[in-house]
Amino acid sequence: MIHPKMSIGIVVTLLLSTTLLTGCWDRTETNDVAFVLTSSADLEDDGRYRVTYMFPLPGSMGGASGGGGGTSGGKSYYIDSEVGITFRDAVSKLQSRLSRRIFLSHRRTIVIGEKLAEAGITSLFDVLPRSPENRMTSYLIVTKGKGYDLLNAEPKFERFPAEVIRELSKSRNAMPTTMKDVGMSLSFHSDPIMSYLEPRDGQVSKEPSHEIQFVGYGQFKGDKMVGIYKKKEASGLLWLRNQVKEQQLTFPIEKGKNISIAVIGGQTEITPKILEDKVMFNIIVDARGAVREDLSDEDLYNSDTLHKIEAKFAEQIKLSMLATIKQMQKEGTDSAQLGLMVWRTHPQKWNEQFSKDWERYFKDAEFNIVVKASIPDTGVINHNVAKGGV
Repeated sequence: MIHPKMSIGIVVTLLLSTTLLTGCWDRTETNDVAFVLTSSADLEDDGRYRVTYMFPLPGSMGGASGGGGGTSGGKSYYIDSEVGITFRDAVSKLQSRLSRRIFLSHRRTIVIGEKLAEAGITSLFDVLPRSPENRMTSYLIVTKGKGYDLLNAEPKFERFPAEVIRELSKSRNAMPTTMKDVGMSLSFHSDPIMSYLEPRDGQVSKEPSHEIQFVGYGQFKGDKMVGIYKKKEASGLLWLRNQVKEQQLTFPIEKGKNISIAVIGGQTEITPKILEDKVMFNIIVDARGAVREDLSDEDLYNSDTLHKIEAKFAEQIKLSMLATIKQMQKEGTDSAQLGLMVWRTHPQKWNEQFSKDWERYFKDAEFNIVVKASIPDTGVINHNVAKGGV
């Protein structure tokens, strides 16, 4: 049995402990914040920075078509923008006319306008990491023209353009470029790349849609964009970085006889070799493909014919890699992070010699590329059934 004096002591202790409970004094209600779906950063002609945010409109989220009215124009989102002498100055001005607090934790994409990308993105990496709301896994995208033009696209398949930007940035045929990836490249004095999107009007439709198109990758030299990897160069970059993605190669076996092969897998091995005052890269590529369309009328079940097509397939991959290397050496950008491979395999030589003038050594580097291609999947038909006859 508990002594009465002890019982009183326990009760007093419990009552005093309640004074230490703080409750929910600092809670933030959902209707007090303005969630940012995506944003863009631009450099104006007068040198000021422009920040643009896309916010969902809670009152217009009920139906599939959005609803709403007034300034929303029937859309389920709202776009607003401001300029300032710094990015935070612009955000502060924008916040001053919003009834809710700008909340960035749900933002997954950041679009950078072409002019800002060419001038340099170092300023972004001062403001973004300072706030814990900014996720380092957010995708960085560079676009043609102004960044806010991409936000103002009106794609038909998604309610928010932000969703299209995010899905294209991490699609199966693209190499995602996050804020962490770009930041790490810059911190190691490497040359980053960034997904390159641009607005594009749909075709044929009676009421053309304003879509968003994946074009390739922005080519950066340090923090400044100096070019764009498109088509063949973008494909070659994926092979050089051993980031094999879904892609389709269409090429002629002979004049007027085209075939389309989808890349279904592959791997790249790059071995640096030091040659006195030069660097050589031995590159071995293992590629696998599947025939998706054949207008050549060739017998794909014939081993000699198949080997000929596999050789052409390998040649296309090699040509794309050579095109990428040519563009990298022209601008002096190591977008494939080959210098990092030299540092890993020959750290002493890198520190003593190559790191001081890597751009010059890279421009003079030699490349020995061997592509081994196979086509294990030729499709379920041998000949076009409409051409054969009985």
